[in-house]
Amino acid sequence: MKPCLIASRGDLACRNDIQQKGDDMIKINFGSGGGEGKLPGWINVDLDRNCRPDVIADLSEDLPFPTASVDYIHTEDFIVQLSLVSGYHFLRECRRILKPNGAVRLLTPDLEKFARAYLKEPEWLVRTWESFVGLPLITRSACEVFNLGIRMAGQFHYDRSTFKRVATECGFQVVEVEYNQSDFAALRGLDLRRPHESISMYFECYPR
Repeated sequence: MKPCLIASRGDLACRNDIQQKGDDMIKINFGSGGGEGKLPGWINVDLDRNCRPDVIADLSEDLPFPTASVDYIHTEDFIVQLSLVSGYHFLRECRRILKPNGAVRLLTPDLEKFARAYLKEPEWLVRTWESFVGLPLITRSACEVFNLGIRMAGQFHYDRSTFKRVATECGFQVVEVEYNQSDFAALRGLDLRRPHESISMYFECYPR
């Protein structure tokens, strides 16, 4: 399927093609990127057309899907790329497009775990960076990893309490969940970041 450019809220330019994903449910993967970040059977959405998403959209703006039209949303390591203000807008838009019984699965780096690793587990931090990020380090120090991680990962880094507060204010009940585990079959087994090799937090958000 060719990517389709979605210009504005509710303007599903390729709606018929999207519904041919082989599932009656509408499942959206926001900030899919390319490669393993793209989920088969999901509508993969990203701004970068070089990643060949199903839908090209700026996710800091209104989401290009109708209100209460989506069953499930998945997003991993994307919200950190938005400012705090844009993060609020993104979550409110997710709440708007989600069906009443739908769910959002969201992974994002844990600022507290990152800071604690810098202070108390510097060798693990450097080893994890070299094994799973791969960008060469000049000093091979936790200080360098911390600086690079903050600068490269995105605009606003959440800890648990801040994310839960923001998502709750956007109309969600927020539950912290285990890696690749969910009460919803469609949301199981999607997570790329394993707990022992990352600083990820795993959340599911349900409409209130």
